[in-house]
Amino acid sequence: MTNSSLGFTSTDLIVAASQTLIDGGYHQIAARFREWDTPTSRLFEDEYGVVGIVVFDTCAELLRTWPDLQASLVDVISRHVGKEESKSWDGYLVLLSPGIAPSASAAIEDVRYNTTRLRKLVATADDLKRPTDVERVLRPLLPLPQERANLGQESALDLLPRLLAEQKISEGVTRVLVDAFREQSPLLERLHQQWGEQ
Repeated sequence: MTNSSLGFTSTDLIVAASQTLIDGGYHQIAARFREWDTPTSRLFEDEYGVVGIVVFDTCAELLRTWPDLQASLVDVISRHVGKEESKSWDGYLVLLSPGIAPSASAAIEDVRYNTTRLRKLVATADDLKRPTDVERVLRPLLPLPQERANLGQESALDLLPRLLAEQKISEGVTRVLVDAFREQSPLLERLHQQWGEQ
């Protein structure tokens, strides 16, 4: 079914969502779970979590069937993921529809913020206005882009003395505190060692 105002079809959404997760390091689990390998549903996993994606032609269909889909995904995770694995606690149900939900927007919000059993990511035509919106909706599941991942704690700490010096805070004091923080030493003790009681 096509949503003429957006040009998205259910097929467009399942393809875009699947490709986004694959590009993000997930792999599709198809062979073992046929109920999650249909034209409108897919099951993915990575080392951290399990993600079930389902696309609906209408928001009414989404609202009517999401509890059964949640139960199905919980069953898959509980039967096939060991309790000691971290991903046994990190399951997501992604519910997408190119349908418009003006009269059901409160009900859609209720599903979106319902975190019992699984976390849900829900998007309807209101959320899916551009092709890049599928990736935006799935961003909580994706790794940080490499350039952002490289900005670790040390990079921010390296910048801190200079940034605070611009605010008239002693660069020397800040460097002493940053070094103590990195070494996990008591901050005040380090200041006293450096400058003594004055």
